[in-house]
Amino acid sequence: MPAMFLPNDSSLYDAKRNQANLPPTLVKLVPTITGNDSEIINQNLNAMYQDVVTNDKAELFMGGAYVTGTDLSNSTVLSAPLGGSIENGIHNAMHFWTGDPTQHLIQDMGTFTTASRDPIFYAHHSNVDRLWDKWRYGLPDGPRADHSEDDFLSAEFYFYDENASLVKVNVRDALDSSKLGYSYPDLAADELWINYSPPPVTSGSAVQAALASGVPGVGPYPQNGTISLGSGLTAIVAAPGNQSKSSDEREVLVIQRLTVTRDSFVAVLVLVNLPSANSSTVTSSAEYVGTYNIIAAPGKTLTANVKMEIGDNLQRIGIQNETEVVLTLAVKGTQPITIDGLLIHYE
Repeated sequence: MPAMFLPNDSSLYDAKRNQANLPPTLVKLVPTITGNDSEIINQNLNAMYQDVVTNDKAELFMGGAYVTGTDLSNSTVLSAPLGGSIENGIHNAMHFWTGDPTQHLIQDMGTFTTASRDPIFYAHHSNVDRLWDKWRYGLPDGPRADHSEDDFLSAEFYFYDENASLVKVNVRDALDSSKLGYSYPDLAADELWINYSPPPVTSGSAVQAALASGVPGVGPYPQNGTISLGSGLTAIVAAPGNQSKSSDEREVLVIQRLTVTRDSFVAVLVLVNLPSANSSTVTSSAEYVGTYNIIAAPGKTLTANVKMEIGDNLQRIGIQNETEVVLTLAVKGTQPITIDGLLIHYE
């Protein structure tokens, strides 16, 4: 936590922060991270790599369309909105890490109704904007493309300017930060996560061992009915294997129609080729795919299709040609979570 936010006589101070996470404690970008400083750093680097580097399409990084009139209470597998890796991964993890666990809903940062009461909220979101800029222009395969749909580009925001005049801004007017009069410097530390190479801790496919131990298969909706995750689910899932794909396609995992009532914070960790994985599994390896962090909003039900790029993981492990893989969804938290299916395909 930056030192500028610590003095209790400063306007940047907020008493409702996790007192166990004050300096010199290192940030944890996955809520389940444990270990010594070196282990924490490697898990943080992999969280950044998986969330920002591998999710190179706008829908994977930023999320999918969420338009006026969407009925969340009647979402289907086809219509359920989805968030992207930047929001549901490291962004939400920072809210959870900063908030005070002794307060209701981990206030202030741990719930969106009070997060802006903590001045660190604004620094956090400035950094999210910086990472968006880095995702677009600062990675080796860049520049990357934002959403191009008119619903996105023409979305309107109203606010009062420095002269107290009401101003309307469209999203299309705010995508180029240089037009807004600011830019971000290059940071040497970014190279650490951009070039992080997560090592595999497994060798060969785990499918046969999983079958022998009774691990079930889970297919795409509607093959399964509603599946309860409990504290975690390990399943054998079909994969494209060596099917051909275009250079513009990515191998994507879809957790179909994940549903949870958001009465308290809960996270779903996704790991591949580790049948015995759980919420305590170290996340610095190629087997770690990502985490879906769900911030508390009491009484509200979330229904979403969760998408994560998984092709890079399979390639690093050496199982990219397999037609089945073992997936583990490990849950941190007590809120009941259900899903309707698991799908790995090209899109």
